[in-house]
Amino acid sequence: MALEINNLTVELCAGKDESGCINVVDSLFLSVKEGEVVSIVGESGSGKSFLGLSILKLNPQGVSRIVSGEIKISCKSQNVEADILKLKPDELTDVRGKIISMIFQDPNTSLNPVMKIGEQITEAILTHKKISKKEAKDIAVKYLNYMNIDGLARFNSYPYELSGGMRQRVMIAMAMVLNPCFLIADEPTTALDVTTSLQVLKLIKEIKEKSGVGIIFITHDLTVARSISDRTYVFYAGQVMESGNTEDIINNPAHPYTISLIKSIPSLSPDYVPKQKLFNISGYLTKDDFKNGKCRFYSRCFKRDDGCLNDIGLRNFPDSENGGKYGRAVRCIKFNSRGGAK
Repeated sequence: MALEINNLTVELCAGKDESGCINVVDSLFLSVKEGEVVSIVGESGSGKSFLGLSILKLNPQGVSRIVSGEIKISCKSQNVEADILKLKPDELTDVRGKIISMIFQDPNTSLNPVMKIGEQITEAILTHKKISKKEAKDIAVKYLNYMNIDGLARFNSYPYELSGGMRQRVMIAMAMVLNPCFLIADEPTTALDVTTSLQVLKLIKEIKEKSGVGIIFITHDLTVARSISDRTYVFYAGQVMESGNTEDIINNPAHPYTISLIKSIPSLSPDYVPKQKLFNISGYLTKDDFKNGKCRFYSRCFKRDDGCLNDIGLRNFPDSENGGKYGRAVRCIKFNSRGGAK
């Protein structure tokens, strides 16, 4: 069982003029195996959520298009092997929810406010399975109970009657109710308090361990990525700046962007001193950063020089945490083949 993304490029346009187009996902290679959690980490606007939507071809039509690439899925339990980008609309409907499910970022906008949560979960079940409404209800109640929600008591509740954490757990139940092979979790803890966030992360870990589902976990927080993922892809302006084993990336960051992210987090930064001002990445992400011709992090990088004004590809070398088992990739000329800083 595997999900493989090869050379995926997704374009977003403002207006009819092609000069207003940018590659919000640029030449991406990514893979997820059975029982593996892969994190996509980066700041707001880097293209993380757009990637998640594009995997299921949910990227907004009319203003965006998938320019090139492959999104191959292999799911033995569902007897499916295909390239998502080549599927017809009816075939794509069978994949969404059944083969690949998505937990959307904000349950307040993802759940229908005028439908009871039980109806919303059973709607997904009845779309893919030829069973009775009673059987669908039994399945929905079972999954709500698994998410620590009293399924029978809450089946007829509306979203506004639930807390933020409960709404997010309903979203997870909806995503898992058809036993998909892959799960895309788009910042599922962003709008939650610390305690509830930990509960949600624990649930996702349990789901991975019990079902063997492969998970793409989208987050802006490297601390969260560290707690849940096996491998991490650091995203900036639509490109992977660095990828590899999560612990190796945090303990031995190679790209200046990754180094800057870690230095800005007290719990991860080795340089943090209490009461001192946290490290701040200068500048901000702009439309110009998405244009080709130079390193996309150039304008904000503390190590930049004239060599960074050229297009820079990912450079591969073994990781240092696992004897080269996972491999590392870095989009920077400042590091040699052994991963050491120049």
